[in-house]
Formats: sequence, C-alpha cells, structure tokens
Amino acid sequence: MSEIEARQDQARSRQQQAVHAAAPVFVRACPGAGKTRVLVERHCLTPPGPRRSGRALLSFTNVAADELRERCSGNRPDLTAYPHYIGTFDSFLWRYLVRPFLPATPPWQHVLSWDQVPAAVVGWRKVPLSAFDFRYDPATRRTHVTWPKPGTHLMNAKDTKEDYIVWAEKKRDQLWQTRGYMTGHEVRIAALDHVRDAAVTDLLRHRFFEIVVDEAQDCSELDLAILEHLHHAGLPLVIVADTDQGIYEWNDARPQDLHTFTQQLPSRLELNGNWRSSPLVCQLAATLRPTLRGTPDLSVGEHNALNTPVLLLPYGRHGKKISGHLDVVDASEAFAAFAAQNGIAPADCLALAHRNNAIPKARSRPVPRLPKERDAQALAWAAAVFAADESVPAARSHALQLATALLSEYWHPQSNGPLAETLAAHDITPSAMRRHAAALLARLPAVDATPARIWRSKARAVLKGQLPHPGAQLDSPKILSLAKADLEKAVRSLIGLPEAAEEEEPLASIRSSTIHQAKGSEADAVLIHLPKPQDIRELLEAWADPFVHTETSELLRVYYVAITRARRLVTLTYPYSKHADIVAHLDALKVDHRVEITAPPPAG
Repeated sequence: MSEIEARQDQARSRQQQAVHAAAPVFVRACPGAGKTRVLVERHCLTPPGPRRSGRALLSFTNVAADELRERCSGNRPDLTAYPHYIGTFDSFLWRYLVRPFLPATPPWQHVLSWDQVPAAVVGWRKVPLSAFDFRYDPATRRTHVTWPKPGTHLMNAKDTKEDYIVWAEKKRDQLWQTRGYMTGHEVRIAALDHVRDAAVTDLLRHRFFEIVVDEAQDCSELDLAILEHLHHAGLPLVIVADTDQGIYEWNDARPQDLHTFTQQLPSRLELNGNWRSSPLVCQLAATLRPTLRGTPDLSVGEHNALNTPVLLLPYGRHGKKISGHLDVVDASEAFAAFAAQNGIAPADCLALAHRNNAIPKARSRPVPRLPKERDAQALAWAAAVFAADESVPAARSHALQLATALLSEYWHPQSNGPLAETLAAHDITPSAMRRHAAALLARLPAVDATPARIWRSKARAVLKGQLPHPGAQLDSPKILSLAKADLEKAVRSLIGLPEAAEEEEPLASIRSSTIHQAKGSEADAVLIHLPKPQDIRELLEAWADPFVHTETSELLRVYYVAITRARRLVTLTYPYSKHADIVAHLDALKVDHRVEITAPPPAG
C-alpha cells in the first residue's frame, strides 16, 4: 500500500468513526473533510419503517440545510419527513422550543429582522430598531441595549443618544410582548427560558433521539447556553464544527465559548483528511491556526501530489520599484491568465476580499450590492443572479427573497405588514411562495442589451402570468417602477454588468464575493485581495505572533476561510509597498511562493 493510499484509508476510517459514534460527541472537521457526506451517511443508517422519534439535522443557513435535505432525499426520502427534521437552528428553536409554549395571544410572528416590521422605528428621526444592539445576559436574564453607530441621526437633534436607547428598549418590548413579533434574538431568549423547564426538555427528548448541529462554530452565547441545557437534560447531541472558521464575532459567535462547551461532551473525534486542497494549500492554512493545531491537514483528494506555489501579484509602485500590474484590475487579469496556464478555467476561479468595496472586479461578475428596492432594476438584478451558475449562495437567496416580496406586493397590494403575516392571512405557505418566486425568476427574459423599457414590459407580462392559485384574477402589474433616465439603457448595464463589444468574444467570467459570502464554497484557484497597507500590517502582526492565533483573532480566521476555499492555487494580490513584508513572512513560514509582476504572454 502506497503512502497516499494509507492516508486515504485513515481519512475514511475517521469518517466511519464519526458515522457510527454514539452521541453525545464533538466532531472537529477540517475544510474539505467530507462532513456533509458523514452526516448524510449517519442519517441513512436510521432503520426504515414507522418511528415515534426522529433525528434533527440543523445548520445555520438555509443553503446548508437544503443541501443536507437534498442529499438525504436522494438516498432515503423518508428521512426528510416526520418524525425527522432537517432545517436551520433558528427554525428548530421556533418550532419546537418556543411557539408551542407561547400563550394564544397576541398572534406571534417570527421575523428575520426588525427591518421586516414597518413599526420598528423610534424617535422623530425614525431610527430603525435594527440599528440598535440588544445583548442578553443568560446569567442575569437582563438585556443591555447599545447604539453602535448614531452617525448623522443625532446631528442638530434635541434628543440624546441615551433617549433613543430608552425608546428602542421600550419599542422592542412593545412589539415583542404586546404585538407578538420576535426576531431570532427574542426566539433564543424564549427558547433558553423554556429549556430550563424539565417538562419541555422531557417532551423534546421523546420527540428526537438525536440532535445534530452542523457548523457549530457559528453558535452565539445564547445558542451555546441552550445546547448546554439540552445536553444536561439528556438530549444526545452531535456537535460538528471547525472553530478556525468562526468568522461571525459581530453576531456574538466566539470559538473559545464553543471550545469550553464541547469539553463537557464525553467523546471527541477529529476529521483531518482534506479531500479538497493540495498539500501546499493545507500547509499555508495551518500557519493561521493555533499552535496546538498547527500541523497541516492531510491532503488525501485528487490534488494530493500537487504543490503549486502561492502566486504573488503585487500591483502599483513603491519607490523605484514598479509592477506591470498597475492596479488590482490588472492583477486580477493576470490571475486569470496564470490560472489558465495551470489548466484552470475562469469558471473554476474565485476572487475574494474581506470588504465588499475591495473585491477584484476584472473579468469577474461580482455580486453588486444586494438591492433593497423592489423595482424593475432590482428584479433584473435578481433574474441575472438566478440565471448565473457562478452566483454565490447569499446572492441567490437574496434574489429569491426579492422575487417573493414583489410577488406578494402584486398579489396583495393592500397588505402592509410583514411578509410572513401576509402569507398566513392568505393561507399561503412560505415553501409554496418560494416555489412561485423561483418560477417567476426562471421565466423572466434574459438580462442582455435589451433597453430597460422593453425588458420591463416583458417582465410585467411574465409577472401577470404568475397567479397565487388556479383561476385567480389580478389586475395588470404596475409595480415595477423605473427611472425615466434609465428607460433606454441596456438592462445589463443598468444592474452593473459590463457590455461586451459586439466584434469581440466576451471574456469568460470568474466568480467573486466577500470572504464571508464565500464560506462553504470552493474553487480550483482563489485570488485574495489585501487592499490596505495598514490592514496587511495588522494581519502580518497577528499571523507572526505565536500568542495571537485564530482563537483570539477573527482576522486570521477570516483569511483562513479564504485560503481553504482553494483546491489547487492560492494567489495574493496587494499594494507593492507591502511586498517585501509579505515575502519575508512567507519565507519565515517556509511556504513556497513565486512572484509575478507581469502578465503571462497570450496562449498560442
């Protein structure tokens, strides 16, 4: 048996241990470890036939939950139905730990955010509740309210920041306790209160024989408090996570808290066989992890023998040194060309940046800002995103939400409450509404060089054909507004897509997004833009300091996520002024790299 065959056998053996391990158990899974496959196989071991209790498979995004559901459905459709449950952590809390134990009135509504409630504003300046930060302390059971960015709201205002904070707390309590609106935060507070009741956890223990929580590194302090109560109440938990990918501190997700919680679980398993990335990608990623986990994961996939060096593409000038890549656009074009030299097509390339305004634009089809408007331009954006194979999951999800909202406005023009409330009032399930929205996006005309006026006319005709139920009669849709100055513009240019010259073959596009949006995706070649010298300085200081690692530095975890998206090639582009520092750092880490300051010659 060869060395790679031995490594693959070891990786498969660890997967099987995770498949068959008795709960409660914590499974640490490195990027590319095949954890989704493990969870599906574990679920498929459930004996067929009627059952009184089931398994809950939970993740933190609809995309991840849908993937679990789809894979299970392909093997055993019965495993996606009662008594089992596959969905998001939020929906599980609402369905099993909150809604059944609330009083009959008021009419309770679970909303994604306060932005979905028109009345959720305070003060004469109408500051949205979503601008405030509500922090709940499980120990004291008290909420602390802050206003992180008062900004221009207080300019020339008679009222103070403290006034608005008091009003925000009162408004939120009124909407919650009196009118029944609950965001995910209020749902968690209620769920935590309910799991303290032995009668509630006893019901849940009879309903589910196992609860699996995937991507647990995204758990907030409240999430972990709920899971801790479930664990102590005897609910068998399977916690799956890679704490080095915890990049949501803004949402109160803290890897150290997860580490503390998982120490309570009696069994721990490690999946360190990486079926995605080459050995050099694994080596580079390991340098961003804590010292105790600094050993690179085992590359056991199809790229296990590939060691393409990290590609460095500095741009601009520094003193007398000047690069042929004058800016990030030039560097991005060079990235696509060097990827092609390695046999990597543009469709297998991914360009990333920490911030949205730093995403490399050349040759890529970046996701424009997610539009909040509900007009013809926004619908065209949604149609383009939905039709593009390379669209990131966050953009596709937003496109579907936008189409859902537009359909609801067309069907129910007199409704002014949250979407969930409108659907419930007209006896339409959210899943049925999503199917209608997907059908609408699929039938819309192509987003091309057609004048926006003509595209809107065709879109209205498609919208008119989408009815809430057979035989419904609706007026002609007039809801797709469009600025007069935009009527004759090409609809693709209106949403930010470049127009290719007719006489030239358009360049193949590459995917691009922020690092946060790319979580869960992968590509053969990944370009990471480090845009600001001060940010690079902060990154290198954290990276080089042995006492600062991913358990304490979210910045390192963000770039760990970016690097681990790559299968074969990692490329860094940055201002030339930081080139010497980056080269010195990679040399110190003994990571193989190559520098290019000119694009490769054209093929052929």
